[in-house]
Amino acid sequence: MVLQAIGPIVSITAALTFKSDTQPVKVYVKKPRGTLYWGGAGLDGPYIKPQMEAFQRAGIEHVNIGLTNTANKEIGDRIGPLIDAIRAGLLIRYEDDDEWVITSGMTDASAQFNLIGYSYGSLLAAQTANFYANKGHVIDHLVMIASPISEDFLTKLKGAKNIKKVVVVDLTQFGDPIHAGISQAALIEGMATLKRQQDAGLGEGHFYYAHIVKDSKSRWNALAQKMVAAGLR
Repeated sequence: MVLQAIGPIVSITAALTFKSDTQPVKVYVKKPRGTLYWGGAGLDGPYIKPQMEAFQRAGIEHVNIGLTNTANKEIGDRIGPLIDAIRAGLLIRYEDDDEWVITSGMTDASAQFNLIGYSYGSLLAAQTANFYANKGHVIDHLVMIASPISEDFLTKLKGAKNIKKVVVVDLTQFGDPIHAGISQAALIEGMATLKRQQDAGLGEGHFYYAHIVKDSKSRWNALAQKMVAAGLR
């Protein structure tokens, strides 16, 4: 039997029996622990770090930022978010059978394993949770904020026995045309509104937490408090 450590892996006890063995050998592998937060398309917006800090102030101690999109750095912000948005709308809003393995950012000291994602990042969180849950790992909380996830995938995640709690935070009350479980047709229809909100940069609709505006700090703090109220630690 070969055990390959790809990032943090769930704690298991495996019985290995060799020809000369009379007793099984127990092998222990660390559980994934801590909270990982992915931002929206591009994964490198200026709101990500202060939002993470708000989580920490609220009492979610072991928070790490999801991986930054460093591909094609020469054109960076212009290309990265576009590619991510296309992938979100056409591909990863549906269940994917690829390996979605966390390679860094987990903290052994944490009592929980939580995955939080905003917009495109919510799909990374969902796919990662699905992958780990299917492998027998327990996810304490999966949080999807302003998520374009498909209805079928969302339903599966809510019914997964190894995902203890799925928290959906829609921003439709702020004018977001996107919501969890949205159809492909409605998603396409909402693209023009999404583009207007993005270009305006006023923290409206889908970008309620993503644009830096006068009351951003209070918005980030309120979201963090909502996460704590949902049980994240």
